Amino acid sequence: MRPADLFILLLLIAPSLAADSHHVEADEKADFSTFKTFVLREGRATSRKAEINNALTLKTIEDAIRAGLSARGFTEIQDRADLIVTFSVAEEPQRVVTGRGIRDMKAVSHSVGTLVIEMTKAGTTRVVWHGTYLDDEVNASNLAKNLPKDAKKLLAEFPPKRKR
Repeated sequence: MRPADLFILLLLIAPSLAADSHHVEADEKADFSTFKTFVLREGRATSRKAEINNALTLKTIEDAIRAGLSARGFTEIQDRADLIVTFSVAEEPQRVVTGRGIRDMKAVSHSVGTLVIEMTKAGTTRVVWHGTYLDDEVNASNLAKNLPKDAKKLLAEFPPKRKR
């Protein structure tokens, strides 16, 4: 493959690689109308970047999850909750090649973060809702700022709409 062809292919693929994306799955057998309460467990972060792997970033994500669930009529309690909510964040640096030609090409680093929120029916190991948000940012600081917004976007799809 000629370098010019490779460059054109990269230009066509790059926007789709840099776009944020999310995916939500729900247990079709779960009756979400029976769930009224939740307990939020401490989140986990996997990153070498201090902006991501720190207690304050995890706290802001926790607050966004609490606010998102409360806005949907769920109540947080510590004992005998209907749902156990857990979340994790992973960040990985990624290099992308940019430029308008062979002589103008340069490698640029990005921070790609993955936020996972899971809800398990209390008293079981049955996951009833799972959301994943993939966020690509210029650096880890921007990623840390956007993670609470990403949590809100995921929770906008909870509880899932009933299929007819």
